[in-house]
Amino acid sequence: MAGSRRAHSPFHGESRRDAYDAIVVGAGIGGLTAASLLARAGQSVLVIERHDRVGGYAHAFRRGRYLFDSAVHMVGGCEPVAFEGGGLLDRLLRVLGVRERLDFARVDPCYAAVYPERTLRVPCDLEEFVRVHACDAAEAKGLRQFLNECLNIRQETRRAAELESSFAVMRCPDRFPTLLRYRRATLAAVLEEHLERPETRAACASLWPYLGLPPSRVSFLYFATMLVSYLADGAYYCRGSFQRLADALAAAIREAGGEVLLRSPVRRIRVEGGRARGVVLENGQPIGARLVLSNADATQTLEELVGPAALPARASAALARLRPSISAFVVYAAAELELDRDASHETFLYGGWDHDAAYRSSLAGEPAWLSVTVPTLADPGLAPAGRQLLILTTLAPYRVDGGWRARKHELARRLLERADAHFPGLRDGLCFSEPGTPRTMERYTRNSEGAIYGWELSPSQVGPGRPGLETAIPGLGLVGHWTLPGGGVYGVVWSGIDAARRALGLRREADLWRALAPRGGG
Repeated sequence: MAGSRRAHSPFHGESRRDAYDAIVVGAGIGGLTAASLLARAGQSVLVIERHDRVGGYAHAFRRGRYLFDSAVHMVGGCEPVAFEGGGLLDRLLRVLGVRERLDFARVDPCYAAVYPERTLRVPCDLEEFVRVHACDAAEAKGLRQFLNECLNIRQETRRAAELESSFAVMRCPDRFPTLLRYRRATLAAVLEEHLERPETRAACASLWPYLGLPPSRVSFLYFATMLVSYLADGAYYCRGSFQRLADALAAAIREAGGEVLLRSPVRRIRVEGGRARGVVLENGQPIGARLVLSNADATQTLEELVGPAALPARASAALARLRPSISAFVVYAAAELELDRDASHETFLYGGWDHDAAYRSSLAGEPAWLSVTVPTLADPGLAPAGRQLLILTTLAPYRVDGGWRARKHELARRLLERADAHFPGLRDGLCFSEPGTPRTMERYTRNSEGAIYGWELSPSQVGPGRPGLETAIPGLGLVGHWTLPGGGVYGVVWSGIDAARRALGLRREADLWRALAPRGGG
């Protein structure tokens, strides 16, 4: 990810008040979601962000006449749908009164996946997913069973979020049979249960890089929820970049009487009498609050902003057992390029069917695969007429032999060469390119080692294995991809909704929507 070339202002702003009902540290999408809902409910809210803009991984940046999204490629849930739990982002934005400010372009096909001797273009439709992947009637049956399990997981997961804790699911086997059956399952294991052909299993798992782990290691529960969010809810791109989504949430906060303070690092979270009582800004200003929600890196929140003296030993031990996700290497490019009529918004280029091998190549800093996002297909206004933006992404470790400063330009060249093989004329028409390394990710988001999904999304680190929204310190909560349910825009929006619901003392998500619905319905 790249960011603004402009250095952060040395000026640290001050809040208008000395105390608030709630303070949110960090203005990622999860934190903005929670803050906007609390402000809508009439609470006094302050959001504090060290960057010069809101959004976190959803922020956008300009390079001349090109506007790039830093990390988000597409989202689900931007329109109302019939499936239970669907249309989550649409419902949030309507309740906040900002839905009409955003223009979401439907992305269909959802993605393309290129393998040796086979290319799949996957529409945003459950039955079409079956048609594209099935080689015969037996596979079609297995694929429908697989997708039915995915739908059950999405429905049960939404209901489980309303329980007092993730562990409460264990006491209700009749209500959550699918969650309990697959709570420790990997995607690979479930695909093997339903499909015989290795190539079909690999094809069905093509979206694994969106979760940062290969099928043999990623949680089936989380993959299922993500897949359904696209196939059942539809995939969308936010015209004008996803910065507009973040800005709309920030506007909702301000219009409800809340504050968003930029270029203002938090020095520490105040803990007095064993309870979080507010924060101290880097400029020394103390600000009180009944509730502090941290959208920042969980380890930094608890070990640096709170500090070991105020943190129970068991909480420190629990953090030490968790494994952060991998980071990413990105090339932001612009080219004079005429695209084939079948070009997709998102294309995964795989050199083989073995996703474990692809992941190992990333861990070694020698990625043998990449994805190419072409946002100008959905929004030509991101670049001058006749030019396309292409964002080349591959997973990457924080540390590589020789260091990223020495390696980044060579790796960028190799990724552009591979992309050129699928998009002929890319290198000849290249007008601009800039690489972003895991260190770039870390610098602009403050996520430890540039982790792009918070904690790794393995079976042991989703559900009860992931830190909950409430911490060991009363009055301090987490929101975003370091807590439940996990990474991705859909996941962090969900965390923000759940954090607001709990803070308002509401039992069910439906109660939240009813309480905050605009007068006259809607």
